[in-house]
Amino acid sequence: MKLQLDDPPPNPYLSTDDQMRLEDAQAAGSSLARRLSTRSRDLRSCPVRTEFIRRRSEREAAPPMMTMLGSGGGRGGDVRLKLYLSLLWASPGGAHDTEFVATDWARLLGLPQYSTNGKRRVYEALNWLAARGFIDKQERPGLPSTVVILHESGSGEPYSKPSSQAAKGGKPTYRQLQSAWWTNAWLAALSGRALAFWLVLMDESNNGTKTEAVWLSESQTSEKYAISPYLRQHAMRELKHFGLITTRRQLTREAFGVTSSRTRISLHLNALDQSPLARLD
Repeated sequence: MKLQLDDPPPNPYLSTDDQMRLEDAQAAGSSLARRLSTRSRDLRSCPVRTEFIRRRSEREAAPPMMTMLGSGGGRGGDVRLKLYLSLLWASPGGAHDTEFVATDWARLLGLPQYSTNGKRRVYEALNWLAARGFIDKQERPGLPSTVVILHESGSGEPYSKPSSQAAKGGKPTYRQLQSAWWTNAWLAALSGRALAFWLVLMDESNNGTKTEAVWLSESQTSEKYAISPYLRQHAMRELKHFGLITTRRQLTREAFGVTSSRTRISLHLNALDQSPLARLD
């Protein structure tokens, strides 16, 4: 008698319809990476200032990252956050500018119908970023716009590499977003809220170098990063699904016999070495 095997449960985040979209994004990321690489060094990660990720003070309603994404992590916020980080990654030196067509950015972000609707969404995101002082967009008739990165705070001040301002022996002023987010199409596969929470984990774990698991409560996530419990829960669930983190709840005893639970988050940076396309198999 043959056993009837159940079909595997459907992937809640990706389907086979996404394969071509992710393959296009991976090809675009690899193409851009070749332009950024030199023979003398490995492909750079993207440096992101800590003041972009977390609140600078209690008076700040939300850090720039969450201002871009929006409290609910909607589609417009996804494109704004992913595009700005891509511009940071693609503007490592010189005038920190790029002159690529909007269609290429749409492909890199994995936007459906990248040559039409995707291109339009990139234009909308560029206009939003320019209006709020994150970029300077210089129109060129008949040619792609020149986009110059400005300071991550949205102050409109010129951008400078955070590594050039890091004091020796002092606290780090930036975190790293791994280049595999582009070259392996993770940026295209995951949502903006998962990307934002990954940057939070990079901040809490010193770019994943801490050996112990990250302890981060809902209240800490809200107070420090302006991330709601709803967004946190869904971002963690997505990162867990793709194998980038594992979590474990642990009971902690407090005074007078009161117990509370805390979530330990372990990061798996090596999972970024494999494309999320493998999840479609």
